[in-house]
Amino acid sequence: MHSVIRLVTIVTAVGLVAACARPAGPAPVASAPAPPASLAEPVGDQPELPAGWRWESFGGVQVGVPGDWGWDSQALRLNAWCITPGEHPPVVARPGAPVPAISCGIDQDGPPAGFLIANTGWTVGFDRTDKGDDTEAEGDRTTVRRDGTEVIIQAPQQWRDRIAATIHQVRVDDAGCPTSHRISNGPGLRPTPPVNVETLRDVTSISVCKYPLPDEDSARTPSPRLLSSLRLDGAAAADEIRQIAAAPVGHSLDTPADCAPEVAHGDQIIVLLVRSATGTAEITMRYAGCVQNGFDDGTTVRELTKAGVGPLITGPNRVYGGFSGQPEKNDMLLQHD
Repeated sequence: MHSVIRLVTIVTAVGLVAACARPAGPAPVASAPAPPASLAEPVGDQPELPAGWRWESFGGVQVGVPGDWGWDSQALRLNAWCITPGEHPPVVARPGAPVPAISCGIDQDGPPAGFLIANTGWTVGFDRTDKGDDTEAEGDRTTVRRDGTEVIIQAPQQWRDRIAATIHQVRVDDAGCPTSHRISNGPGLRPTPPVNVETLRDVTSISVCKYPLPDEDSARTPSPRLLSSLRLDGAAAADEIRQIAAAPVGHSLDTPADCAPEVAHGDQIIVLLVRSATGTAEITMRYAGCVQNGFDDGTTVRELTKAGVGPLITGPNRVYGGFSGQPEKNDMLLQHD
């Protein structure tokens, strides 16, 4: 990373690309389409998003990050950073992948080594917390807690401050995903009202919302619980619905004998909110467990297919493992951007 002196000299408009000494992308052209309108419903005022940045959401909060940051597993980036220490491209890191059984140790003479960007690279991480709202700083890390969600920011101070200033609570995030969903407390629930995906016409957008699924013996979990989200618009949204409608009917990826009933649905699910000429319809994509795998519109369950799954698990919705089922799932789910 550049030194703080170098960062201070950079004109703000140049953005993070120059700050990280990574090649700049092509300059935008005058005819470039405007980004889709935000669907967010903030709690109170929503901070202005700096030019070239994007929103990322987890739980009930939304945070702005530079648009060229990537995505990664928090397990390796922050929890088990010593497996591959050193500088890495800036990322948004979410929990979800198994954490390797390794201890990266603590520096007793200063900040923990995992709190230093020299070891982890520039990172924004998310997690749940039972601590109250506050902000803490140690080493190269600023931790902001809001409404049961923890945002970990590791970057040079001026970037930590800029990112922290964008953090705010939402009821619905920028992609159009509500921060909570009834399915998080009812793993076996199906879309209501049911709709035949084959009848959807003039699809304009899809909010692709990933939620957790607690096991049926666990205590009811409070909202909000959104894990991640993305949005498909225009032709990409219409093509996704065509791919789902074309998938064969069936449950061939189910392996009920491999899971105890209380965890048979897995630990997460993707809910699609499909906007079309007939209004908003709900479709679920189950993939994490041993039962009900497939695309479900409330009337019919269709097989997961690589063409249908791929666009739903890119970027913030990436899957990092931990699911149950047949080897065919690996080929569909463990895709990388």
